[in-house]
Amino acid sequence: MIPLPSSTLIFNLIIIGLVLGAIFSLMGMGLNLVYGVMRIINFAYGEFYMVGGYALYYAATLLGVSTVLAFPFAALAGFLVALPVERLLIRDTYTKRIERADEYALIGTFALSILFQNIAREIFGPFIRTPKPYFPGLIQIFTLTISWDRIFVFISSVTILILVYGFIKKTWIGRTWQGVSQNRAAALALGVDIKRVSFLAFGTGGMLAATAGALLAPVLSIYPHVGVVPLIMGFVIIVIGGLGSIEGAMIGGLIIGIINAMISGLLSPAYADVAAYVILMIFLTLRPTGLFGERVRRA
Repeated sequence: MIPLPSSTLIFNLIIIGLVLGAIFSLMGMGLNLVYGVMRIINFAYGEFYMVGGYALYYAATLLGVSTVLAFPFAALAGFLVALPVERLLIRDTYTKRIERADEYALIGTFALSILFQNIAREIFGPFIRTPKPYFPGLIQIFTLTISWDRIFVFISSVTILILVYGFIKKTWIGRTWQGVSQNRAAALALGVDIKRVSFLAFGTGGMLAATAGALLAPVLSIYPHVGVVPLIMGFVIIVIGGLGSIEGAMIGGLIIGIINAMISGLLSPAYADVAAYVILMIFLTLRPTGLFGERVRRA
């Protein structure tokens, strides 16, 4: 007879799942923001996650500051790296200067992903880097033992998610992003500067990915191709939540995070990724618009 898992183990796995889910939500939110405003899928998005991890590690190492103080540098690095990428590679896809813009964006960002990985390997080496913990030590809550690092990561992720969500819903720039996402032609007719709006959206997406990478780097380490799995999970999340839906990205991230932690802890980490792909196929088959995606009527 297979022994049932203890309640302590289950609660620990739920906590780990919430931490992962909050990070995955950041990735999904950034992907959906870029898609909603610019109508492109960024296959180099995982490399902005990598940029955040490396920026955290080297900012803390070279500047000699704590990991907490180095964290803003990592988020800023993702924003600054994304801006020239948008200007030099992505802009032509939505200004209609080239034909077959979707294919161009797909191939271009995929090539950029490979380029970033090789640049990281040449500069930083193939080694695994692990930044110092944000807050070392453990805390005991009844029968649960939780690291302060995970608490910090969860609180920071949720805070950033709330702030970005509020920014999108309440500020002029955020409402402009929503307007462009819903009707680009109407936004142009009203005089919206599509280039500037897209520039900021792509930079914000890069910042969210770098933030996720910086938050998880002390827990899961960093290396040149570390962004591959977060990118795939980001795609799974936006399929579950709905392509272009910010709310869907947040809910989808939590779902995948908890499922990932449960399967990793109760079965094997090898099955966690498989479960995500199975969920992806189920949604693509039964509900391709996702939980919050809009249904499109076909004539």
